[in-house]
Parts: sequence; structure tokens; C-alpha cells
Amino acid sequence: MTGDFKVLIAGGSLVGLTLAISLERAGIDYELFEKGDFAPQLGASIGFYPHSNQLMDQLGVWPEIEKVVVPLRERYHFDETGYCMETSIALQYLQQYEMLRILHNYIADPKKLHSQSPVVAYEETPFGITVTTADGQTFQGSILIGADGVHSRVRRLMADKIRLTNTALAEGIEQSFTSEYKCLFAVSRNDPATPFLPDGTVHNVYHQDHSALAATGVPGLVFWFLFIRTPITRTPNCPQYTDADADALAHEYGHVAPGPGYTIRDLWTTRVKGSLVSLEEGLVSQWSHGRVLLLGDAAHKVTPNAGFGGNLALEGVAHLTNALVVLLRDSSPGAAPTVEQLAALFAEFDRSHRPRATTVLGLSATITRYEAQQTGFLRFAARYLSPMVPDRWKAALFVRFASGAPRLEFLPVKTVVAGGLMLKEVSEREGKRARSGWQLG
Repeated sequence: MTGDFKVLIAGGSLVGLTLAISLERAGIDYELFEKGDFAPQLGASIGFYPHSNQLMDQLGVWPEIEKVVVPLRERYHFDETGYCMETSIALQYLQQYEMLRILHNYIADPKKLHSQSPVVAYEETPFGITVTTADGQTFQGSILIGADGVHSRVRRLMADKIRLTNTALAEGIEQSFTSEYKCLFAVSRNDPATPFLPDGTVHNVYHQDHSALAATGVPGLVFWFLFIRTPITRTPNCPQYTDADADALAHEYGHVAPGPGYTIRDLWTTRVKGSLVSLEEGLVSQWSHGRVLLLGDAAHKVTPNAGFGGNLALEGVAHLTNALVVLLRDSSPGAAPTVEQLAALFAEFDRSHRPRATTVLGLSATITRYEAQQTGFLRFAARYLSPMVPDRWKAALFVRFASGAPRLEFLPVKTVVAGGLMLKEVSEREGKRARSGWQLG
């Protein structure tokens, strides 16, 4: 189907690996370049919502993921005094870095994966694109996908190309993100004999200008986050933090209790991995140029409080792969798509994916500031409005949001996936309204 068409992918984390598997399932050739090692044990986590569960199920990956996770069922919201303002049902799964190992193991042809090989340059021709990696090797392909994260090298290279004809646009791309929060995140041991919180549980605590979240989605581990409001900065000048900065912040906020009976100090002391980062948020104004397209955090970055960022990135993988399948299927046999056809493909990707990214950016930003009680209204809403809204209404709103996510159109959809089961579980507890509102896909 694809002839000589090849996708070059920069970035081998969640987005890059998932895109690689999607392309394999579609029969599209690719090469993937990662600046470090694949599946590093960084202690990061990702919340999987039902539409992402469905996508992973289409790719055949979900059964392996499901073995290492626990569905999050109960969520408790506390104010700064420890008073429980609200209890609710969580509609997400939480995975550890095991996710990257699983994706890596599902790659059919490991020879297409190049570790310790960051893309440092690219050049376009009328017939393709050539990338150069840090060790001086060159690789030829048809398009380059920048899936290399919020600090994307491909995005900087693309901006440099645009700067030759449009300085203002290039500067806008480089300054696409702002940061008003920093986040101390870590994975800590959760001793079964004396656990910080039970499996399948989420604790949120709301203070003015800072908040914390702890969740147990993997047996024996707690994934937790401490969010702190900071002066607003803009890329490329957002702060970068050291291990010493992280340790100092953990000491400063060590008294904060995400839930009853334990503190940030307790969690930090028992950490397996941890780090302090700026939380950038925003949309890059232009996602493509020539044969280059940005994907995932390289194109849009949202705050992690609601867990939407990774799921949004996977939606982008689905949108892109679907568009590539249609383009190559409709092309003449053996004929490579023209630059004009690729431009139309990238424009269609922007048209289908940007509205969703804009919505997720706004939702995530609001939830971050809601949890940090940034305004008097948000403080009032957390204490008095949200607890009055039935969980079945919240579930119905979320179902409506999840139902707008794309699926992989070229692969079958199974009748039941874990996300569907989870929402069925909610409906059984909360009434028929949530059940009737959820449909797979």
C-alpha cells in the first residue's frame, strides 16, 4: 500500500512508540529515533481514560497493560484543614513507567528503533526528507514527525526553517507555552502492611496557590504530585530545576497532607523516583511546515492535574494514522504523495485535532487553578457547588467528552474494553443515566 513512503519519528516515549505500533498495524514503514534509552524507569505516570483504553485495545496492547494496573474507584477531596469536602468515583486508570516497556515489547521490528540517536538536523527535497542524528548518521523518509516532547528539538529546527521567511511566526512558535505552576512528582513505596492509602484510591488536597494529589493505581506504589503556583514565565525561559531544588521544595511543603495520616515528607522519604519540573501549557500556533509535523507535547502541552495530556496525545496518534491510511490508500499505486497532498493531510490533521486540543487545554487549566483555589469563586465551587453535583451527572459529562475521541478507523473495535467495564461499574452504582450515555467509540 505504501510503496516507498516512510515516516521518520523523533521521540520514543508514549507518543512515538504508540505511533510506531499504529503504523505497523496499518502497514506503513517508519524509523524511530530516541535521544535516550527506550522505556527508562523515570517514575512518571499516566492516567488512562476509556477512549485511550479502547485505542490500546485496538492495537492489541491493552491486555498486557491491564495486568499491571488497578482501576481507581474512590476519590476524596480535602481542604487545607483535612476536612473531606467531597467523595466521588474516579474514571481513570493509572499506570507506571511499565507502560513504555509494554509498548516497546509490542514493536514488531525492533531494528526500526534507534536509541541514543536524537535528531539534530533535517533537510527537505522535492521527493522526501533526510534527518541527521547526533552520531552523524543520515536517514531518508517521506515525512518527519516531531514527537519529542515539550522541549522538542524538531520544533526548534522547524522554527529555524520558518524564520528564513517569517520571523514573527518563528518567534511565536518558540514562545508558545507559558508556565504558572511547577510540579514535584514522584513514585513512592506503599507498604501493604501500613499503606498511605488503599489500592484504587485517589486523594486530593486543596490549598490556596498549591495542591496535591496521590493515587494508588499499581499495587505497592503511590503516584503523587505537588503543584505550586509560581510567577508566570514563557518558553524558552521557563525555569529548569535540579535535584537539590526538588529536595528543598519537598522539605518546604513537607507538612502538606494529601490525605489522612501521611504527608509530602513521608512520601518523599519513601520515593522510588522523583523530579521537579515547570508545568508548561499552551498550543503551538502552527503544527507543520513542509514535510514536518509536530505531535503530542511538541504541539500542545496541558497541565497534568486532570490527566488529559497523555490521552490527548494518543488522540493525535489516531487522527494522524487515520489520515495517512486514507492518503496512501487513495494514492496511485507506487506513486508517492506530493508535497501538496502532504500539506492537505497536515491541514486536515490540524482541522480535526486542534479543536479537541483547545478544549483539553482549557479544561486542564481550569482544574489546575480550581485545585489551587486561585480565585474566591473556585474556592466556593470546590466547597459548596461540586459536592452537590451527583456523580452520575459528572460521569455523563465525562462520557460525552470521551465519546468525541477518535478511534483507529482501519482496525476493528472490540465490544468491551476495560474503560467500558469501568463506566458500566459507575452506572451500576449511580443509576441508568450513565449507562445509557456511554457507547464504545
